[in-house]
Amino acid sequence: MSPEHYELFVAECDITSREYSILKNSIVARDPDEPDRPTIKILCDKEEALQLLDAAKRLYPNAAPAISAGLDRAREE
Repeated sequence: MSPEHYELFVAECDITSREYSILKNSIVARDPDEPDRPTIKILCDKEEALQLLDAAKRLYPNAAPAISAGLDRAREE
């Protein structure tokens, strides 16, 4: 997820929510193909990712495609 979408999604979440806690458990990663473009990787399991996807669809739809893509990658592994 892009840092911009991450920050805006976090801002839409209640700080006492489970989604907020999940989002705050993330790291900044660098793609070797695009080293100047950081990406936020959210460390969570499948159920938490599905919870985030549902929340993103309601609170900040621009984050939903990145979460969905992450779920798709996890299914391929």
